[in-house]
Amino acid sequence: MLTQKLMIQKAFISLALIVPLWTQSSPDITTKGAEIFNARWVIPFLSKGSWGRGPHSNGESCVDCHHDGTNPYTRAVSNDEIQPMVLKIGNSNGKSSHPKYGNELSLFGITGKLPREGTFVLRWDKQKINRQFIDFPIPQVTELRFGELGTNTTISLRMGRNLTGIGLLGSIDEEQLKLIVAEQKKLGLNGRINYVIDPITRKTKVGRFGYKASSPSLSDQISKAFRDELGVTSRSYPSNPCAAKLEICTSLNNVGSVEVSKEKIIALAEFLTTTKPFAKNNKNITWGTGKNYFEKVGCHVCHRTDLNVNASTNTGTTHIVTLYTDLLLHDMGGGLNDGFNEFQAQPEDWRTTPLIGTGEHLRSGGSLLHDGRAKTVDEAILWHGGEAISARDNYLSLKPEHKKLLQSFVKSL
Repeated sequence: MLTQKLMIQKAFISLALIVPLWTQSSPDITTKGAEIFNARWVIPFLSKGSWGRGPHSNGESCVDCHHDGTNPYTRAVSNDEIQPMVLKIGNSNGKSSHPKYGNELSLFGITGKLPREGTFVLRWDKQKINRQFIDFPIPQVTELRFGELGTNTTISLRMGRNLTGIGLLGSIDEEQLKLIVAEQKKLGLNGRINYVIDPITRKTKVGRFGYKASSPSLSDQISKAFRDELGVTSRSYPSNPCAAKLEICTSLNNVGSVEVSKEKIIALAEFLTTTKPFAKNNKNITWGTGKNYFEKVGCHVCHRTDLNVNASTNTGTTHIVTLYTDLLLHDMGGGLNDGFNEFQAQPEDWRTTPLIGTGEHLRSGGSLLHDGRAKTVDEAILWHGGEAISARDNYLSLKPEHKKLLQSFVKSL
């Protein structure tokens, strides 16, 4: 009886994962969302931009951080230039932001009125993995304008990435995720849903967005980014982060209402749910062989090759997209421990990264993992520890030519 029940459950998992899920969007709202994504936000009351940025910020536009080719190796020496990385700050228990500096160390203030919160640099160290020495960045705060961080504070470097199509993660049903959790447990894995608190409803929901799946919806993730990166308020987060004295911050927050409307956030979410049609030459003659090795070593157990959605494109057509994720948290080992808790995610836990768009990102000169430490697919795999150690070891046992086929498959996505 138990065996029959497990067979039925397995069949249901397979059925659930191969049925395409539909997402639809209006071309008009998608176009508006693209305009908002590329819009420049300015400090009131400057011209040539949308009012509302600051008083502290790390960028002027969404596209500053979220584009192909982001890579910490290319960071300029000058701290006055906008960079596609942020230094996340928080209480080490993961339950609160820093009382002065909020969720990120802001590199920009308002000239003549408010200094930046501080600056940081990257010190590069090496770790030996499988007889290879691989670089990884260690962020170091070099300047703080509003007091020390304190002993109970953790920092973590986070890289921006191209977000095209990321909204498709919202299409995956919670019941599907629970079935994947059950399936993985039988394989000895501990994939978990990160249940988080919705800031509007205050209800517990499935976390999907962000490196540790700490946002329940794309709208929430967008609203957080507006607050933390741009200093732009919204219905979800109506207060600006500002490390100065209250009277100084109040005098600079002079727009008088939320600075990005609900309608603009919805339009931006629609834009980030559309995808580009895949280039026909992505799937060359070795594509299927590379996919076979990807599945043979076990990458597909978390980077699912059977989790598909039927997505709208930016030309108004639809096509099937494989997400190559399970949206679950996994212990990735001590090498990727960043010291941060986010809801149920522990410091060594990371949501399985969707691999869609990886190839274009790499071809544009970008790097991989949450802090951009991996310059290649090979390096990214080598950093996999914890629950992924078996897949990593299986990969290492492949012949060199078979490793290259697997890498080429990932770079085609």
